[in-house]
Amino acid sequence: MSLKTSIALEAKPRSERGKNAARRLRAEGLVPVTVYGGGLETTSTTIVKREFAALMRSHGRNMILTLNVDGAGTPVKIADMQIDPVKGALIHLDLLRISLTEKSKFDVQIKIIGESEGVKHSSGVLDIPTHSLEIRCLPMDVPQAIEVDVTALGIGDNFKVSDLKLDEKLEVLDDPETVIVTVVAPRAEEPAPEVAAEAGAEPEVIKKGKAEEQAE
Repeated sequence: MSLKTSIALEAKPRSERGKNAARRLRAEGLVPVTVYGGGLETTSTTIVKREFAALMRSHGRNMILTLNVDGAGTPVKIADMQIDPVKGALIHLDLLRISLTEKSKFDVQIKIIGESEGVKHSSGVLDIPTHSLEIRCLPMDVPQAIEVDVTALGIGDNFKVSDLKLDEKLEVLDDPETVIVTVVAPRAEEPAPEVAAEAGAEPEVIKKGKAEEQAE
């Protein structure tokens, strides 16, 4: 996992506050960061956006970082990322101090593997209502993803949290009855609407009206 790769991120103390200060930082390619937890005082720092983006691409959101501030390194994990809804850019980052010897909570993505029997042979549709799970474990034990093999699933079958076979080091916090993936039957094609009247034919009510006019 990430601890084996010694992921380090350099940060600098931040004293300025407010939206204007944050805008100036982002214009310089920096991201405001709040660091909290671990029984210590909450601090404000900045990181280089480009450096953080490179780490995200390589290691994913569950990476354990060594945040270096003024030469002092602290293990942290990503607690929250604020993304600009229009530009899709990172505008603020929350980091949580953690202990490498104590269990912590992590959100881990689901990875579907295999091809379902119901999809392959019966034209079923794979429905995936759950895309991530919350687990508790030591930081060095966090998996990159939780794999779910759907090969044996037929039409109407599902795979729940209780069906997972995970390492005993990992504790899943989601309800055991939570459905991760299910195979549903293909939708029946709707019949084509019937043509009410032949082309050029008038509706009965109109013909009746004309007949009454002629009778007058």
